[in-house]
Amino acid sequence: MPKKLGSDRFVDRLSEVRSVSALWLLVNRFAKAQDFRTVTYHSIDVQSLGDSNFGAVAIGIPHVFQRMYTAERLYLDDPFPAFAASRISPFFWQDLSQMTTLTDKQQAYLRIAREHGFADGLVCQVFGPQARNALVSIGFHEGRPRPSQAEVTALQMASQLAHLRFCALVEGPGASYRRLSPRELELLRWIARGKSNTSIAQIMGVSRHTVDTIMRRLFGKLDVTDRTRAAVRGLAFGLIDQSLDNLA
Repeated sequence: MPKKLGSDRFVDRLSEVRSVSALWLLVNRFAKAQDFRTVTYHSIDVQSLGDSNFGAVAIGIPHVFQRMYTAERLYLDDPFPAFAASRISPFFWQDLSQMTTLTDKQQAYLRIAREHGFADGLVCQVFGPQARNALVSIGFHEGRPRPSQAEVTALQMASQLAHLRFCALVEGPGASYRRLSPRELELLRWIARGKSNTSIAQIMGVSRHTVDTIMRRLFGKLDVTDRTRAAVRGLAFGLIDQSLDNLA
């Protein structure tokens, strides 16, 4: 009978991985061995590896929730990425409301997540070369005891080393997003709010043709081909204020 794939064996196996698909397979095996309900890996890099707009590698995430996350722009109200980016230590999902002040929309997001079976879990920020940071979120089954501090540390280490292995396998994205013009940045923020090109043209006081031109440049710099992926990537880069209160 094969040994259970624990954190130590998972870390040892990472050095043997030679492809992204093999890495995801190993992560999937580890998640099943540990009886995790869900695992998500939010990274700028993964958005260019498939045709999903979810912006993450997802294990066990309900398809209905994935669709809502993008189609209903729930990513704008997801409080975990921004909070995790400010921390080094992992934290549990259910502790978030005691650790920071949440907006009404963020609280509503957490209620929707709970309605789709997200009970409690662990969030780890992981760090890579040239600021290629990412978010690892591990969901637990309802009623499962929380891992001990030693187990949390082991999961954080496993997540960090898996991320570094991914960075070694995948060339990082360019930094052209840092050179967005003020017009491109404004357009991106209106896209995130779901405004049409015609409405954006009226708001910005330019022609529809000019908006189309700015959008082509914006998509090129963000390395995306559609509005949803542009919004998700802009949020991940920190280019979009989640509250969007600065936009009328």
